[in-house]
Amino acid sequence: MMNEIKRMNEEHLDEMFQLAAYAFNAETTDERKERFQKIVQHSWNYGYFSDNILASQVISTPFTVNFHKVNYQMAGIGCVSSYPEYRGQGGVSAIMKQLLTDLAENKIELAYLAPFSYPFYRKYGFEQLFEQITYTIKAADWPNIKATPGQMKRVPFEVAQNTIQEIYQKTERNQRGALTRENWWLEYTFGLDQTNQFAIYINEQGEIEGYLIYQSSAARFTIKEWGYLTNQAFKSILRFVGSHNGSSQEFHFETGFDGQTLSYLLPAPLVKMEISPYMMGRIVDLESFLEKYPFATGANESYYLEIEDRYASWNNGLWKLSINNQGKGTLLKIDSLPQDVLNENTISGDIQTFTQAFMGYRSLAELRFYEKISANETLIKALDERLVKGVPVLADYF
Repeated sequence: MMNEIKRMNEEHLDEMFQLAAYAFNAETTDERKERFQKIVQHSWNYGYFSDNILASQVISTPFTVNFHKVNYQMAGIGCVSSYPEYRGQGGVSAIMKQLLTDLAENKIELAYLAPFSYPFYRKYGFEQLFEQITYTIKAADWPNIKATPGQMKRVPFEVAQNTIQEIYQKTERNQRGALTRENWWLEYTFGLDQTNQFAIYINEQGEIEGYLIYQSSAARFTIKEWGYLTNQAFKSILRFVGSHNGSSQEFHFETGFDGQTLSYLLPAPLVKMEISPYMMGRIVDLESFLEKYPFATGANESYYLEIEDRYASWNNGLWKLSINNQGKGTLLKIDSLPQDVLNENTISGDIQTFTQAFMGYRSLAELRFYEKISANETLIKALDERLVKGVPVLADYF
C-alpha cells in the first residue's frame, strides 16, 4: 500500500467535498459546494492519499490577526476529516506534522482550530485559548431603551460590508488575537447566508457608528454580531433589537467572551448565560512570535525558557529571551545555561502553557499555582508584568 501527502487545489474539489460531507454528515447541495469551493480557493489544502484514494484531509487558511496592535500570521485549521475505514492509520497525524513544518518555514507564528476533541489536538501542541458566552433572554426582559438621535437603517450586505469592516477593526476587543478580516472572508462568513439581515446606525451628522447582523423568526431573534463606536450607537442597536419583542419570543446572542458579561445592563439580570470553551491555538514559530511580541516597557531583562514541543522540534529546547527597555524581545536558542545561571532560574513548561501565557489567556502566576509551569515566584512575577493584559477574543469560526 502506497501512502503519501499531497497539496491539493481545485482539481481535487469533488473528492474533498465528498469527504467533508461524509465526515460531517452534511448535505451535498450546490450551495454547500459553492461555500466549500470558496474556502478551498483561499487555503492550503492537504490530503493523505492511500493508493491514490483521498483518505484524510486538513484545510489551512492563511489569516492575519491583530494582537495588541501587532500583526501576526495565523493558520486557521479546519475540515480535519477521514473516511471511517482509514481512521487510526496516522493520516491526520502525518498531515499535521507536515503542515506545522510548512507553517514554520513560512514564519507563520500562530495556528487556531475548532476542536472536536480537546485531548486529540493537545497531542499536536494546541490548547484552549478562547471562550464564548451565550445569552438567551426572554423578549419581556429586554431593556426598554428610549429613542436616541440618529437612525437605524436596514441595508443589504453589499452596503453594510464596509461599515462592518471599519467598525470591527476599530473595536478594542477585536485587537486581542482576533482576525483582521479580508473582504472574501467577510462575504464567506456573513454574505453567503441568505437568512442574515443587516442594519447600520447613522448619527445626526450622517456618520455611521454601528452595525447589527441578525436573523429573525417567531421563535427567536438571533444577534449574529454587533459593533458600535459610541454609547449612542449601542443604545440605538439595543432599541432596534428590542423593537422585535412583539414578533420574537426570545433574543439570543453568542459572542467571544472577553471576561465581562452584559447582564448587569438588563432590568432582569437573571438571564440564561453560558460560558463555554471555544477555539484552541498554539504558537507555531516561537522565535518569530516573541521577536514581534508587544512586551511592556521596563528594565533590560533576560529570562531562560525551557520549552517542550514534541510536534515542533524547532521550538523544543532551551532559549534565552532578552527584553529591552522599549519592550522589544530577542530570542536565542542555547545549548546550556551559562555558568552563573542556576537551573531554578529557568521557566519550564510545554508549548501549550507558554501559548496560554503569552496570549493572555492565563497568567504565569496562575499556571505556576496549578503546576502547569515550573519556575520560582520572583521570575514569574517579573515576566508576568511584561506580558499583555486582557484575555484573547475571537469572533470567527473555521
